[in-house]
Amino acid sequence: NLRRFPGVLIGRLGTNQTLSRKGYGTAVMDFIKAWFRSNENKTGCRFIIVDAHNNPDTIRYYEKNGFQFLYSEEINEAKSMGLNIKRPNTLPLNTRLMYFDLIKIGLD
Repeated sequence: NLRRFPGVLIGRLGTNQTLSRKGYGTAVMDFIKAWFRSNENKTGCRFIIVDAHNNPDTIRYYEKNGFQFLYSEEINEAKSMGLNIKRPNTLPLNTRLMYFDLIKIGLD
């Protein structure tokens, strides 16, 4: 069960709109991935995890950088969080859990 493997959470990764879409975000993400995959890193992490803002640009950025949804359906994610999906304004979620499997580096 992959949910039992250790992961590191990126708590906040922001965008300066004047520098958006110039490759800086991807460069930062590549650095983070390489560092957590390097021999110098002793954290033992298998995954990089983000709680991404649920908007098309943010989701597209993380997908472009190899992240996948932890739950393929938003309703399943809401249920796992114990949210009452019958309550108005529960969906869409404000954020979506996504992960990157560090084992992928070097296998592509």
